[in-house]
Amino acid sequence: MFRSSITNFMTAALAVLMAGLFVAVLILAIRDWNSFQVAARIARLTDVDRALFEAQVAARAQVPIDSMALLERDDPHPVIEASARETARRLAGALAALRSVNVAGREALESEVQSDWRRMSALTQDTLDQANLPRSGRSLIALDSWRSSIHELIGALSLASASVHGIVRMGDGRIGELVEVRETAWIIRDRYGLQCSGLRPSVEANAPLGASVRDTWIGDRAVYLAAWKNLEMLLSDPTGSRELVRLATAARTETEAAQTQIDRVVEQLGRAQRAPVSGSKWTSLCDAPFTAVLAIARQAQQEASERAEKLRGESFRILLVAGADLTAVVAFGIAALVMVRRRFARPMRQLTASIDRFSRRDYASPVPGIDSPDELGSMANALETLRMGALEAERLQLAMNRFTSDASHQMRTPLAILRSHLAVLEALMDSAHPGHASLVDLREAADRLQRLLIQLLNLARAEAAQFEEAESSDLTEIVADAAREFVQQAKDAGVELQFESDGIPCSSRLSRIVVHEIISNLIDNAIRYNRPGGRVTVRLHHERDNPIVLEVADNGPGIPEAEWPHVLTRFYRMPRDQARSGSGLGLAIVESLVSSVGGRLTRAPESDSGGLTVRVLIPCVSSVGRDTP
Repeated sequence: MFRSSITNFMTAALAVLMAGLFVAVLILAIRDWNSFQVAARIARLTDVDRALFEAQVAARAQVPIDSMALLERDDPHPVIEASARETARRLAGALAALRSVNVAGREALESEVQSDWRRMSALTQDTLDQANLPRSGRSLIALDSWRSSIHELIGALSLASASVHGIVRMGDGRIGELVEVRETAWIIRDRYGLQCSGLRPSVEANAPLGASVRDTWIGDRAVYLAAWKNLEMLLSDPTGSRELVRLATAARTETEAAQTQIDRVVEQLGRAQRAPVSGSKWTSLCDAPFTAVLAIARQAQQEASERAEKLRGESFRILLVAGADLTAVVAFGIAALVMVRRRFARPMRQLTASIDRFSRRDYASPVPGIDSPDELGSMANALETLRMGALEAERLQLAMNRFTSDASHQMRTPLAILRSHLAVLEALMDSAHPGHASLVDLREAADRLQRLLIQLLNLARAEAAQFEEAESSDLTEIVADAAREFVQQAKDAGVELQFESDGIPCSSRLSRIVVHEIISNLIDNAIRYNRPGGRVTVRLHHERDNPIVLEVADNGPGIPEAEWPHVLTRFYRMPRDQARSGSGLGLAIVESLVSSVGGRLTRAPESDSGGLTVRVLIPCVSSVGRDTP
């Protein structure tokens, strides 16, 4: 298919190239789609983590809010109920967000959060019971179980959050760092608050710390102080958030100031009958840095969410570009295939048809115009110029042939008269006469001139036949007929003439006149320049590399290899043949005619017996029992 149509080859090549480009762009698009999916998953998980974090904040905020309301308000019910509703809303949102993602152990995590939520909700009644008492009779120590349930709920939420942001960390390192900042800030807040809760009974009783209470207090302080150092290390990156650094600095200052006051209160416990601070003052002192520390966590969570959204947005834009590229490749591929078939295939068929007509010397029809300034348009213009030149050359050739034919015909009559008179004079004149030798030279010159005229007439007739539309003919028949015409000449010269054929018919659209002139000149030369008793063999056979081969072999003196290029030029005669009759046109005519019909003239290597074998490779239309190219 490709060997017979360059259009099909170009179409297939273009299709392969476009398919390769499509696959490459598709791979990139799939990679971008995967990146978008990862970014979208990171964004979803970050949103879920944020909801879980907000639920932790809301649950943990109930402790100071409800505690302050019990200590400072005569009717704390509205505050307690509002904080409970806010916690319930945040918890419901966190559970809904958790259900929307697929994380390991999600159902177990969800079940744990719901169980702790139910327990905390049931223990909220302890808070309401305290709210029903007069303000002076209320005790925050009675809320220890409720506070413990809140911490358990926060632990369950933290575990779910860890499962979620563990996946986020693997997706984006920066978001993982921000989540770690948030968790560290939460640890600071939580551990700082635990020391207040653990010291409250001693503060209310104005009693020095026992050994176990002091150890717990020192442990909580050590944990959150270590968390501060970890936080400072996390925020030491110069490319990090300046806002987080600012918030951490402010929160550290507030925490240290509050911690100094707490340490002073602890040192004064039991030294006076009156407690160093009241219960509400102690709660306010403990809660003072909460907001600043929590601001760090909220800022880190906010930046994590913003980065996740940024990643999702960037990956979505890249995905859009990849989709546009994929669409462009498909559109360009289709357009290119259509252009190849429309802008190349059709004009090429027209140009090929024109070239095919030119090969048959049909210059009547003009080359179809191609209205494009590209290479095909230039080729069409060049072919049209070639056609006009060929028409002009054909006209000049026909005019020259007519002149040669007419001149030759006009010269034949006086030349025949001259030869007749010379023959009469030669018969009348005695051979001993001094002018007899000159008379013989004149007759021989007249003979050579007559042969030259005959060859010129044959050449003109053969060249004129090239421009005629020839019918299919059998080469074997043409060669055999031409050989028969030279039987008598061979007998007169004492030369044996043979014809051999492999018997395989071969049709050709070459002019009979052209083929006849080729074989006639070769046989005439082989007989004329042979020796008496010599042999001339005309062979017609097929070979694998060429459809048909015509050979004329003789065992005469042959032609030296150095002289071969010269004898193919017109009117050249070798020095040894100057005394023989001839014009020096035979092989030159054969070479010209063979080239004009697309054949090839060669000579076979000399055999031990000498002589010359001329080979003519002739194109063949079809041959029985053989494939033709």
